[in-house]
Amino acid sequence: MATRIERLAEALYQKLTEWATARRWTGTTRKNVPIDEVRRCFHIIYQRRSSDGTATEMLRDSLSVLTARALIVPARATDAERIPLPTKIRIVPVTARSPKAMPRMPRWHPLLYSLEDAWPTATDKQRVRYQAINTWLLSNPDTTVVPLRERTLEIFSAAGDEEAFPFPEKALDDMREGPLFGDQARLLNLLHAVATPPPLLSRRVLEEVAENQWTCVGKGDLLLVVENSATWWSLVRSLPETHNVGHIAWGLGASFMASVRSIVDHNEIRRIRYFGDLDLSGLRIPSIAQRAACTADLPQVLPAAGLYTELFATGRSWQARDPAADEDQAQALAAWLPEEHRDAAAELLMQGRRMAQEWVGYRHLSNTRKWHADLL
Repeated sequence: MATRIERLAEALYQKLTEWATARRWTGTTRKNVPIDEVRRCFHIIYQRRSSDGTATEMLRDSLSVLTARALIVPARATDAERIPLPTKIRIVPVTARSPKAMPRMPRWHPLLYSLEDAWPTATDKQRVRYQAINTWLLSNPDTTVVPLRERTLEIFSAAGDEEAFPFPEKALDDMREGPLFGDQARLLNLLHAVATPPPLLSRRVLEEVAENQWTCVGKGDLLLVVENSATWWSLVRSLPETHNVGHIAWGLGASFMASVRSIVDHNEIRRIRYFGDLDLSGLRIPSIAQRAACTADLPQVLPAAGLYTELFATGRSWQARDPAADEDQAQALAAWLPEEHRDAAAELLMQGRRMAQEWVGYRHLSNTRKWHADLL
């Protein structure tokens, strides 16, 4: 027959689990309960008898029973009272987690048959990327070789999953493990893509910094700066025979805000055009660079109007990492753009969305001449 303390312990445990369940405890994890809440639960179920010790002693003994039964784990720290109690207790899980159901394996493209064996042990992050690549391969895609960032934007934006791919153009940037992502050469061959290590915009802006990669593309006085390396690669290879561009430079993201001052050493540069992402940072960079150029008595940093027109025409907006801009901030940043694009850009920022400049990719640049006006 159960003793009085055992019966009190059982009643207390029931109250504690009711309290935890009301706070979405499913029984599969530990649940912390502060000692004040333990006291409250105990006072609900406790009715004093003449043979009992103090209420604190009865609570202490009840907790000891639950600890001995491995139903709770008391904290080591105590309240330092005469009859010490733990500062909190943790309810031990009572049920095992249900095993996570493995997603159904897709019908593989022949080039991905090897993933059948890897599917059961793959991570969720790997599986969702395997599926997107498989879907792209099955769609009979255009396999013109393009920069990897442009290809990943094409593949992972098509999935439409803004939560799984917050930056679809960067969906493969940190993928280095597994039978597909662990072999960069195989991955590039499979996706008909090329890695694009570009030169930096710096004091070496006119120098060759990698074999067959030059920023100098002509004898013109125009410097065209682009925010991201994939677009730099595509622009260099898409230039028409006739243009006034002297150099195309990768701005190295936000670094252009400071590195624009290096242009002071290059007297042949008379004009600067910039093209970047349509998001908060993508518009903040040229705005700040413009102020720096003005201070250094350099040419104005103006938008490459034709390229932005192409981005608005072909790009697809995506949820931005940054919070939505308020109206004043959005309009202030959009003011740097040509007037015809300011309202659309401000609306994009206020919606908390963005457009990656990689939408204006190599294939598009090669198939239209509208953007050539930026080069004159």
